[in-house]
Amino acid sequence: MFEKLALMEQKYDEISERLADPDVISDNKLYAQLMKEFKNLTPIIEKYREYKKAQASFEEARELLEGGGLDKDFKEMAQAEYDESRELIESTTKELKVLLLPK
Repeated sequence: MFEKLALMEQKYDEISERLADPDVISDNKLYAQLMKEFKNLTPIIEKYREYKKAQASFEEARELLEGGGLDKDFKEMAQAEYDESRELIESTTKELKVLLLPK
């Protein structure tokens, strides 16, 4: 699923670049087609980027907790970030699965 999302994100970025191209803007049919595809991909890509951000926070907090040597307050903050990120990963994964269902 995540390989597919990475490819979709790449395609989304390419479409975004093409939409800024003056040649594409002047071609109404192509522009409309790209805008439609861009609009359909936007909610999926936004949720995927939210997932990636949560995953990065989760990994960072996990590394801090595994590294040890933290004072009590900092360890509590890292644990809270770890738990919060894990929950966000779970919820965004579920939402992504729904978003990827055929319409």
